[in-house]
This record gives sequence, C-alpha cells and structure tokens, in this order.
Amino acid sequence: MSVGFDMDTRADTTMREDSQERLNAEVWAQADFVDFYATHKLRAVEATLLERHRDALAGRVLELGCGAGRLTGHLCEIAHSLHAVDISPAMVAYCRQTYPKATFSEGDLRDLSRFEPESFDVVVAPFNVLDVLGDAERRRVLEEIRGVLVSGGLLIMSSHNRGFAPRIGAGLRTYVGNPRQPLESVRHLPRRLRNRRRLAPLQREEGGYAIVNDEAHDFSVLHYYISRDSQEAQFAERGFELLECLDREGRPVAAGEAAAHCPELHYVARRGG
Repeated sequence: MSVGFDMDTRADTTMREDSQERLNAEVWAQADFVDFYATHKLRAVEATLLERHRDALAGRVLELGCGAGRLTGHLCEIAHSLHAVDISPAMVAYCRQTYPKATFSEGDLRDLSRFEPESFDVVVAPFNVLDVLGDAERRRVLEEIRGVLVSGGLLIMSSHNRGFAPRIGAGLRTYVGNPRQPLESVRHLPRRLRNRRRLAPLQREEGGYAIVNDEAHDFSVLHYYISRDSQEAQFAERGFELLECLDREGRPVAAGEAAAHCPELHYVARRGG
C-alpha cells in the first residue's frame, strides 16, 4: 500500500512540475517584455559580485536567461567571450542588436547540449532564472551546468528566498497590484484575478523548497523558493561547493540565517574536480 502511495505522490509531483514549467515557458517565450527589462541598472549585490569575481569573469562566460541584457552589457565589458541564451525571440533579437560583442542563442536554458563539456569558466544565471523550473528539472540543469564548466569554474546565480515567502501577501497584492501605478493596476485587475484562480492550486510546500504563485507579471508565473541552507545542500549534491551567499545589498548570509527581509539571495558556487 505504501509503495503505491509513493508512486502516486511522485506521479502527482511530476505532473505539477511539468505544468509549472510549461506555463512559465509559455509566458516567457510568447510575451514581449523587452521594454520592461531593457535597463542597465545593477543591484548592489550584482555590482559587488562582478567586481569580486572579475578575474574569473574575464574568461569564457555563459549567461542563462539574458532577457533584454540588463546584466549582459556589463559582462561584455569584462568577459573574453560571452555566450547568452534566452527563450524569448524578442529578447534575443534586441540583445543581438544592442550587444554585438556577445553571441546569442534562442533556446531553452534546460538544454545545454549545444555546448562542449568544460567550455566555460563561469556560468551566470541571474534574476532568479532557474526558479522557473520544478525541483527535479532544476537539479538536472545544475548537473548540465556543472558539465559545461571547467573544473574549479564558477556558477553565479540568484534564487527566490523561501524565508521571505510568508511576507509576500499575494491575497492583498492580487487586488492592489502595483501601488506606484494605480491606473494600470486597476486595468490589470481582471487578469490578476484570472491568473490567481488558474495558478494558485499549483502552489505547494515541500521539505526543501516551495512553489509560489507570486505577483510577478500579474501572477502569471510560478516560482521556486529555496532557503540558503537548502540551496547549499542542493549544490553539494550536484558537485558544487558554496563559496558565498549574499542578500540583495551584498551582505553575507551565513549558514542557518533565514534572511527573511530579502526576497532573493545571490550565490557563488565552485565546481568540484
């Protein structure tokens, strides 16, 4: 009986993760977010990480989920070679025109088979891009990232912080929207309500992570939230050593800290031999 229950649970989880990834991919591939993301402004922590790891970033760099190049332009100034990938045709077209020094590919970040093993010194996965994936696929992609990194190469990434999740207040934000843009928020209220009804049932809490329908793009996506310590354990399982974890202001987050004030955490992990 327990074996059947476990199989049913795994099948249900797999079905939910497939739905999450499919829905997220549809949003990012079909919507045109170029104007929304076309900025060069760095967060404090990103400026810190670019400076601190400048020597490694001066080599061969792969950027996953480049968007409209918010980070890409800064990486171009540092990297010897930069290859960036995004699922959105509009984003890739914009970046190709705006950042001619880099190479861009339109494709799914889950498939890195186009790249040779150990062909990059650093992989950058900014703006919580891996959080569009479910747990199983996220772990598999970490293995793929490890495969394209040289021994000792770095993974620099950010992820939604599970310690912050209780503060999201999705119920209120569904109705209020963005208080800085009240007219647009009122206009988008039907869309937010529709998205919440559709996606809220796919939310769930698991032992090491949570799947949350947060307010991003009018509640149209589902994101993976993970704590600092669970992310360190996930890295270790996939052959990475966590070097540092920082909050959005660039302050260190030590083992055991929830950093509940911060919606996302930034990580630097090194590929083992």
